[in-house]
Amino acid sequence: MDKTAQASQALLGRVRESAGHIVATEAKEGHDGTLMPHGPAATDHGLRLIRAMIAAAKCDGALTEAERERLLDRIGSAEFHPDVMDWIEREFRAPLDIEAVVQGCDSRLHAVELYLASLQAIDLAHPEEHAWLRRLAGRLGLEKALVDAIHAKHAAPPLNWG
Repeated sequence: MDKTAQASQALLGRVRESAGHIVATEAKEGHDGTLMPHGPAATDHGLRLIRAMIAAAKCDGALTEAERERLLDRIGSAEFHPDVMDWIEREFRAPLDIEAVVQGCDSRLHAVELYLASLQAIDLAHPEEHAWLRRLAGRLGLEKALVDAIHAKHAAPPLNWG
C-alpha cells in the first residue's frame, strides 16, 4: 500500500472511529461487517472526506491560513503523494460546491462519515456553518434526529435548524 492509501486509510479510520457508535453495520454475504474498506475504494472515499472537510471550513466565505493548516494537520497531509497534495490545493481554491461534496456518496455509512468529517472541520461559530450543515444533511438524506445524535455524541453545539 502506498503512502497516499495509508494516509487515506488513517483518515478514514479516525472518522470511522468517531462514527462507529452512530451507525450500526451488518455483516452481509461477501462482507464481514467491518467498516474499513480496502484498496482504491478507501482512497476514493478518503478523498471525498477531505473534500467535505475543506468545503465545510470555507462555507463561511473565508478559509483562513489557520483553518487551512489545521485541516492539513488533521488529514495527515504530510503522508500524501505530491499528486494528492496538488488535488488538495485545488480543492482549497475551488468554489464551494455541495454537489461535488455529495457526489459518489453511495451508502448511509458514507453519508454519516461525510457529515461527521464536515462537522469536525468547523466550530459552528457562524450562521453560514449551520446553514451548510443543514444543506449537507438534507442532500445526504440524514434525518434531523440522527444529525442531533451525531452532535450530542461528539459534544458539538446543536445544529440551528432555523
